[in-house]
Amino acid sequence: MSIERVDLTFGAFANCGQSAATVGYRDALTGSVIASIEIPAQVIERAVLENASVEITLLGDGEIASAVAGPTSDCFLARTSVSIDHLVDAFVTSHNLHKEEATEAELRTLLGRLHKSVEAVERTIRLLGGKPK
Repeated sequence: MSIERVDLTFGAFANCGQSAATVGYRDALTGSVIASIEIPAQVIERAVLENASVEITLLGDGEIASAVAGPTSDCFLARTSVSIDHLVDAFVTSHNLHKEEATEAELRTLLGRLHKSVEAVERTIRLLGGKPK
């Protein structure tokens, strides 16, 4: 019996679904899977986010920017921003208020905090009034 030498060329692959990802190697010539493993999405999420940090910043123009940064990379995993007025509008929609079960007292507390925020911005504008940029 003779042994025939076969040269295989492997290629890595990953198929990601909602609940799991299948990763492995396949023969580049035939497409046949050589080895694979299915990893639940929760395991991947936990590993990716384990040492991630969430950074939230209020910008000067009223945008709230948030980003998720990983410890092993200088790049951000995700970045988004929303204006304060859009955030408040989204919160006070009747559907969201029902879901959050917000009470009138809580809404009055929110209103008071928003008034204090407006006063702080107006005070700062007055302080900057005569200063060059």
